[in-house]
Amino acid sequence: MSNKINIVLFVNDSYFSYLLSKKIIELHHKRIKKIIFSRSTKSSAKKIFKIFNKVPITYFFYRSFIQALTSFFFKRKTVSYLAQKFSINTLEIDKGSDLDLVELDKFNLGFCFNFDLILHAENIDCISKGIYNIHASKLPLDKGISPVLWAFSRGDKKIWSSIYKIDEGIDSGALADQFSIDVKDTDSAFSLYKRVCIDSGARLVELIRKILSDSQKLTKIDNNKESSYNSWPDNSYKTSMKNNNKKHFKIINIF
Repeated sequence: MSNKINIVLFVNDSYFSYLLSKKIIELHHKRIKKIIFSRSTKSSAKKIFKIFNKVPITYFFYRSFIQALTSFFFKRKTVSYLAQKFSINTLEIDKGSDLDLVELDKFNLGFCFNFDLILHAENIDCISKGIYNIHASKLPLDKGISPVLWAFSRGDKKIWSSIYKIDEGIDSGALADQFSIDVKDTDSAFSLYKRVCIDSGARLVELIRKILSDSQKLTKIDNNKESSYNSWPDNSYKTSMKNNNKKHFKIINIF
């Protein structure tokens, strides 16, 4: 395969997305022709209030605090900052149908970083080498929302991360890579997910190398075997966090 490859990123612009994408943006910014940002939750107070009504107050404050960190303290630790630094073309969209206006067939490789809008088959099929996503669980276990938080709350000793080529299903595409990291006694939910993002982002460098050399191999997920799905953190999540003495934040590992 030729080294000439055009990459598109689909991103929810947060601190964690920055950690996931930092390595490949720094190394492959000349190949990244567009970064598409979702404004889904930012664009509507109604959507934010809807999340508030779904989840325990502790989880809502966790998400809100991360957003505050990104907006006020980590301004240079966002994907939008990296895009500006490396002069990468960007686009902001509010809903999935906005992608119909983007000429996605101009790109032959894509990556999703916490992108919260649905990519339909017509979007996926436009990109010849596929779109890859990172889901922080041992797929097919813990599909769905906030897998690191669910695993951390129940006291798992290892947290897994799966890099897979997306299809129309929910976290069901073929695996490109899957690995685990140990949970430390000093970890909070924040520090743990931060480490997962850094390690997962580093793995993408090797994935791109394999794609460029046509040596990437994929492993099909057996979605009919053992599978599980997590929705929004709820009262059972809150109870698990309390019973296992888990914290969303610890001052020693925020910065």
